[in-house]
Amino acid sequence: MSDTRSLNMEKRRERILAEARQMLADGGFDALNLRDLAEVSEITVPTIYNLIGNKAEVLKALVMGAFADFEASMEEKLPCPTEERPALMMSTLVELMGGNEDAYRATALATERLEAESDEHGDYGFKRVPLRQYAGTLCADALEDGLLRGEIDSSVLVEQMIGNHQIAFRDWAHRVIPLEGLRKQSLRGFYLALAADAVDDYRARLVTELAEL
Repeated sequence: MSDTRSLNMEKRRERILAEARQMLADGGFDALNLRDLAEVSEITVPTIYNLIGNKAEVLKALVMGAFADFEASMEEKLPCPTEERPALMMSTLVELMGGNEDAYRATALATERLEAESDEHGDYGFKRVPLRQYAGTLCADALEDGLLRGEIDSSVLVEQMIGNHQIAFRDWAHRVIPLEGLRKQSLRGFYLALAADAVDDYRARLVTELAEL
């Protein structure tokens, strides 16, 4: 396949996803159908299938694209001192989502509905979310820096962090809390998980951070 053809295909794919994101933002899950998506993208339905797939695959592509954007934003800001990383992770995520909050919320609600209606019971995000990977690196670096005792397995701390974030994320998606509430609630989860295994000095600093949220 020539470079020109590959580039053209990628441009069409990006346009499809941009239009799908806008359709979700404007009308939600039911508004996204492949016939209308093909029309606004000025292509055919078979082209959508060839470039991305069915409606579920379009939604997955939107989620994975958001993950890629988050990773790119994080990598631009790293390296960062270990103690500052939880705040950096949350501020980066909120900044990204704030750029098109309606679209991110609509995508979150659509994938949640897809999970509920699917016979596969798949996870469309939280098992693969890059935040999980950054949380794991955070714990490893905190242990190496002498901030954690190592008495609690890092995988347990990570699950607590991501589990709390998942609750906050879904509360935000359903408009229970604002975007700033998502940042604060998720950050509290990170700090509490770290405090459970922190050395005394670091735990005291975490308590201070919690009091300021």
